[in-house]
Amino acid sequence: MISFLRGELYALNTETVTIEVNGVGYEVYIPNVNQLSVNLGKEVLIHTYLQVLDNEFKLYGFENKEDLELFKLLISVSGIGAKAALNVLGTINPINFYNAIMSSDEKTLTKIPGIGKKSAQRIIFELKDKLKNHEMPTVKQNDQKVKQDEELIEAMETLGYSRSEVYPVIVKMEKAGELSGDIQKDLKVVLRNIANKVL
Repeated sequence: MISFLRGELYALNTETVTIEVNGVGYEVYIPNVNQLSVNLGKEVLIHTYLQVLDNEFKLYGFENKEDLELFKLLISVSGIGAKAALNVLGTINPINFYNAIMSSDEKTLTKIPGIGKKSAQRIIFELKDKLKNHEMPTVKQNDQKVKQDEELIEAMETLGYSRSEVYPVIVKMEKAGELSGDIQKDLKVVLRNIANKVL
């Protein structure tokens, strides 16, 4: 069992990253490849889940244990595979996901790519009791930041952008210290960032 990898972030691919550990490159599927781009060439620690299917081995990686535990919960839901679980983690903050489950908020879940109404209902039905006993230690600590992120995402959605398009950009910019917490200012910065990618 490989519980984590510590090494240099060697390369970024479409769905995976390559982490070099003692001269060996490990290919790891992660929710948002672009979030890690600021760490290219630097040492990273990635918590991992090893999936074994027939003769195929796949490593899934997460920057914190909270995301890893959420991934495990998601793939325990019937009909939800690893790809759908990564879509969830790459589109919605874990705290917002937790709140959506506990409040039976299907609308929020169906904004996630690949999650329709039936899948959303199944996720809520199968995870609600499990999450009651699941620790979410950062809910209160990050409540203000989560609300600000959600307001920023909703503002971008009204401008025609999708959640899956915006969420990774916001997370990456937060890590780089490019967001101030002021919605109006941050909205302009995010729009500029996305526009620069298109050009």
